[in-house]
Amino acid sequence: MDRKAVFQATTNFGFAGGTELVFSLSCHDEIACFRISLTTATNAVADPLPRQVREALALPRAQRTPAQKAAVFSYWRSTVPEFQEANARIEKLWKEYPEATGSTLALHARPERRDTMVLKRGDWLKPEQRVTPGVPSFLHPMPESDGGSRLALARWLVDRRSPTTARVFVNRVWQAYFGTALVNTPEDFGLQADAPSHPELLDWLACEFMEPRYQGCICDTPPEPWSIKHLHRLLANSATYRQSSQVTPALQQRDPFNRLLARGARFRVEGEVVRDIALAASGLLNPKLGGPSLYAPAPAFLFVPPTSYDTFPWKDAQGPDRYRRAFYTFRRRSTPYPMLQNFDAPNGDVACVRRVRSNTPLQALTTLNEPVFVECARALARTILQNGGSNETARVRYGFRRATSRWPTAREQTELLDLLRRQQDYLGEGWANVRELATGTNSVPTDLPPGSTPTQLAAYTVLSRVLLNLDETITKE
Repeated sequence: MDRKAVFQATTNFGFAGGTELVFSLSCHDEIACFRISLTTATNAVADPLPRQVREALALPRAQRTPAQKAAVFSYWRSTVPEFQEANARIEKLWKEYPEATGSTLALHARPERRDTMVLKRGDWLKPEQRVTPGVPSFLHPMPESDGGSRLALARWLVDRRSPTTARVFVNRVWQAYFGTALVNTPEDFGLQADAPSHPELLDWLACEFMEPRYQGCICDTPPEPWSIKHLHRLLANSATYRQSSQVTPALQQRDPFNRLLARGARFRVEGEVVRDIALAASGLLNPKLGGPSLYAPAPAFLFVPPTSYDTFPWKDAQGPDRYRRAFYTFRRRSTPYPMLQNFDAPNGDVACVRRVRSNTPLQALTTLNEPVFVECARALARTILQNGGSNETARVRYGFRRATSRWPTAREQTELLDLLRRQQDYLGEGWANVRELATGTNSVPTDLPPGSTPTQLAAYTVLSRVLLNLDETITKE
């Protein structure tokens, strides 16, 4: 950042034979470049214009770049008193975006292309054969006018004669909706790949993605080519996606993996969504979009040696930011976030095309005991007592619906009511600390819903832990 300063001597100095001045600069940060000027004037002042603005004004308006025009306008509006309120709003908006802490890298084309060689056994000291940019000869050629740059490769990938790009993309989007892709090896579309379960459907989706022509999708405006929103709308509104996921014995025997798509998809959601479901059901979810990553609650021993390479200051988020979507959780390559790792989220240092789905006891222990899930259970218990109704049956039905999006069956309702009453008796007899179960501390619960007691809040907290731990709660069906 540019800085300017003017220093005036308090007394006159100088010698008739000449004066030699020595300046010593001391700075904690690196100085890219600097300039020192001397003058005998008594009214010297620093140039009020920033360097970028001064350089832009030195050029005719027609020769200024868009960035230079923006710099001149930004400085000019800061000098107009009538714009003071608008300038304050602009500065407030800029503060919402985190600034880069390091240097910014920019890619520039070399004036002369660097030679690329095949190295003998990978030894960079033994180059052998020179190679040039190109694509396999059995595919359509890359335009020679672009010189084989990265931009040329990007344009080649999305060319109408490169259908593989669209096929790979729509296959991954299909996998997100249905759990299993049309090509069951989304990471491999080559000779080692599985055959598509519906090859004509895959081809049609790829063509529709590149050049939308389908008229049955309700849109305000005609979709543009390569419109991801159009692709999502097309799949979400399809009869295949909206059908029931219930399976009959005949279908289970004929098509156990649902490759024929005779029923709706049913699979456990991704690890990030597991946490978001608990937050949403409890009413704690903070829907704020954008902003920096947050430090979700995690065990402190993970960020000190020998568990971690070095000590890392992981300070658990507080307030509303604590309950933002798991998408914003800070990820460390050397210390994966435990909750997400338990639910098969990949590490941040590798690319992942397809996640595995495991079913382990550790996942149940996570949804029962992980700090955020316990806080969600307490919040859901308060919500049930506040809005669930005046009797236990109505409250159990209300809580079950918030967790699973359906009403409980008679058998499920009986089981949950029996659990609730047994817990109330257990807590009422003093076998567990009601205060700690209801609040997480030994303090008396405050702001209780009208007509409820700490024992009820603790019992419904146990019930809520069970509801948030159900397979159906974290299963998409």
